[in-house]
Amino acid sequence: MPRQPIACSAMHGCGRSSVLPLLLTWWSCLLPARLVNSQVRVMAPESLVNAFGDSNGRIEGSTSTFGAPFYGDRILGRLVYGESHGEQYCTEDDYNVPPPEEHKTLGQDTKVRLIHVILVERGGCSFVTKVQVARKKKAHAVIIVDSESSKATASQIRGQIVGYDETGSQIDIPSILISRQEGRKLIDAAKLRQVIVELAWDVPSENAVVLDLWMSSGSRETSSFLKQFASKRAALEKYMKFVPHYHVFSMGSTKDFNELCSDVNAHYCAEDPDSTGPVTGRMVLEEDVRQLCIHETVAEHTPSRYWSYVSQLLDECPLEGKEESKSFSAACAEQLMRKVGIEVDAVQQCIVQTREQKLQQQLQQTAWSPRAVRINGWRYSGALDADSITRALCASFLEKPAPCKRLAEPMNPSREDEQDEDDDDDDESAEGGVSIGTLSVCLGVVATLALCVLYLYKRSLTRHVHSALREE
Repeated sequence: MPRQPIACSAMHGCGRSSVLPLLLTWWSCLLPARLVNSQVRVMAPESLVNAFGDSNGRIEGSTSTFGAPFYGDRILGRLVYGESHGEQYCTEDDYNVPPPEEHKTLGQDTKVRLIHVILVERGGCSFVTKVQVARKKKAHAVIIVDSESSKATASQIRGQIVGYDETGSQIDIPSILISRQEGRKLIDAAKLRQVIVELAWDVPSENAVVLDLWMSSGSRETSSFLKQFASKRAALEKYMKFVPHYHVFSMGSTKDFNELCSDVNAHYCAEDPDSTGPVTGRMVLEEDVRQLCIHETVAEHTPSRYWSYVSQLLDECPLEGKEESKSFSAACAEQLMRKVGIEVDAVQQCIVQTREQKLQQQLQQTAWSPRAVRINGWRYSGALDADSITRALCASFLEKPAPCKRLAEPMNPSREDEQDEDDDDDDESAEGGVSIGTLSVCLGVVATLALCVLYLYKRSLTRHVHSALREE
């Protein structure tokens, strides 16, 4: 897919606080959105490293737009592969792979020696389905090899977008699409011997970081992310420049469909967030412009007010609200603005004077997805997750600021396996087994009862002896 330059506007927060963020923002807006390098590096065996020639074992692919890449970390893993039985890696019983290698720690906890990287091949079902199946087989990461009939080169693969369906948001592991030529070498080697690879996602580093976010004011997904990310953004406020964008499109029709657009010319349209509900695309457009004006008004001195507003909007003014003052409406929005300390008159004046200009700018700034993230001009791949994006942001600094030490903890790819084991232990206990904790409690109760019985017996015996002596 060709990558088109994406325009930017100073009105959207392209910097007034300092010269460096301003220049970086304009630079990132004028250049095409570049892809973050997702890199597989073969570490062993040496014969496989040599098979990749000048790249010294390095393979670059396209990261899926779902899952959680290990931004900022370099993770070693064991590559495993199983032949498909005909279902093209789309079902759990279609192929078999060895389980992850584990070892006991000093505390006798089970840990994974190397993360489990499963190789699958493209075709037959969606990328999401293949990754979901691999996750059930204890995969910590998945490498998807392009289909056998594909002639796409490694360079062409890097430019592809690995999309997702509605179930992709549930996936918590990263996946990478690589070319058939490179993948064939990995498959052949993994069939014969153990293959060790290093996974890395490199984000371009700068002294200051610019974060562009494409969203919709009526999206529950966006609202959830903004609430989770607000505190992290506040911690990085001095080091990061935030540029909001809103998904606006044109239908190219003279007839508006279900009030998606601002007028019957259908030049400016937005998605309907509640289908047959009361909120329309036209209402979303108006709120998009309002939020752009709020950001323009408060971004320089009190950006926290913008974040307070956008993170609370769908809670205070829900899509399904019945009353105008407590639903997704201008009246409710103005109440919330007053609540968080935003000057309603200044925002309203901005809307009247720049509404058309702002909608036109958003129409020209369409990204590769309605929910998109760009960091320093590079396209972020992965779930719209506050922790993952924060980790990617922190990996973008030449010198990490102090808050990153607290906000961006190293990834633990096997954390879900450990949780699964804990859950399994709980299930076994519930099915009839007895846990150590339960056994300890039971023994304690029995011991206490035994002591009480002995004490009472001693008292009874003492009384009996005293009574016998008196009778004598």
